[in-house]
Amino acid sequence: MASSRNPAHRADPSAGLTDKVAQALQAGAAFVVSGDAGGARAGTVAVALSGGRDSVALLHALRAAVSAGALPVRVVALHVHHGLQAPADEWDAFCAALCRDWQVPFFSRRVTVGQQHGEGLEAAARRARYAALEAMCGEAGAAVLLFAHHRDDQAETVLLRLFRGSGLAGLGGMPRVRRMGADRQIVLLRPWLEAGRDEIDAYCAAHALPWIDDPSNHDPRFARNALRQHMPALAAAFPALRANVAQAAAHLAQASELLDALATEWVAPLVRPPRDAATVAELDLAGLRALSAAQADAVLRLWLRELGTRAPSTARLSAMRAQLIRHDGGEPAIHHEALVLRRFQGRVLACQAEPDLCVRELALCWNGEASLPAPSWRGELRFARDDTFGVPEAALRQPLRLAARQGGERIVLRPGGPARALKQAYQEAGVPAARRARLPLLWSGDQLLFAAGLGMHRRWPQAPGAPRWRIEWSAWPAGE
Repeated sequence: MASSRNPAHRADPSAGLTDKVAQALQAGAAFVVSGDAGGARAGTVAVALSGGRDSVALLHALRAAVSAGALPVRVVALHVHHGLQAPADEWDAFCAALCRDWQVPFFSRRVTVGQQHGEGLEAAARRARYAALEAMCGEAGAAVLLFAHHRDDQAETVLLRLFRGSGLAGLGGMPRVRRMGADRQIVLLRPWLEAGRDEIDAYCAAHALPWIDDPSNHDPRFARNALRQHMPALAAAFPALRANVAQAAAHLAQASELLDALATEWVAPLVRPPRDAATVAELDLAGLRALSAAQADAVLRLWLRELGTRAPSTARLSAMRAQLIRHDGGEPAIHHEALVLRRFQGRVLACQAEPDLCVRELALCWNGEASLPAPSWRGELRFARDDTFGVPEAALRQPLRLAARQGGERIVLRPGGPARALKQAYQEAGVPAARRARLPLLWSGDQLLFAAGLGMHRRWPQAPGAPRWRIEWSAWPAGE
């Protein structure tokens, strides 16, 4: 339901809030004005428009700054339709109508909010919202995205994180400026982080702005709303509560920046080049073990954040350190968002999480083709004539099967060499256990012909003049 306020008999707050918008853009994203970013992207600023009071006021103030000539930029509005409440269609229509009246280009995107393991509904909605906003920034050509978070929001955020046991980075609250997106080319700005809710109320009243009242903002089942109900009593007991919490958050954010600077120095000598395409990044295990527990935690937090994931919780971080760094033996796999962390041959690996494969046996028949696709294994076998070292054609003409390792298999990898256990051969070849599970074996009856990731079986009876074929395995790129 849309609300509005009549003009109040008080000093017009427009100049103060409008100036904050202009100053934030000029200080945090000067390249937008100068055009260094290039193209339409350099001159486009987006506002995250929910339809609520704060975001409507921010869009109005940005338009006012542009009209005054302070900001030579194009303004667009971005709305995310979560579909979590019945009036969501009305909110989308309200935002569209408002932008039509104000002559602001409007972009809207519907999202499906799916909760990941251990994730609450609020966190899942936030993750979906940011992904949608990033996509719309690309569509609109926007280099800067404005949020209408204010001082009261900051105080609530810091208190909530304190109650949940957050570390320095979390207790630093919402940053005034940060980069977002896969290419880190979108600048997120919060120009009103030092403004109070009362200032925005006065701004809306002065300009008789309409907005949407979200009934879920009063539902105490959501943690922020439950806290918000107690804020008036806390503010009465501690009059400077919101300002003091915001100040404490600034101090903690500064401490977090200093810790990140130290962690950057600690992590730099530990970085190793990835071994294969499935590995995103690697750290030297011996170097990690030489660090104190506190240093190792700081390194892992920074490393994971630089890889595009959220910092793990304290408990999760402790488990990572215990399994990856302190303990020996085995090849642990710890899932963290889109990554899987592993330990292998003196390194800690951050690997791309991949969907499970269908590893049932696949029957094949080879009739001289250059390749045989194996969709269930997301790859294909390739064949080339090699009468010197290849597999005899007679073996390939038999019914073939592509299967997973069962254990106990042996293979001869060089002519005249000994038969070796596949497990040992894979270990010596530097193939992690997780990757081995995705590498098939090619059999002709009970005879192993080929092990993907290692090579062909090389012990065959002499048969002068008989054709032979070289076998190779080619994995399909991710997503195919």
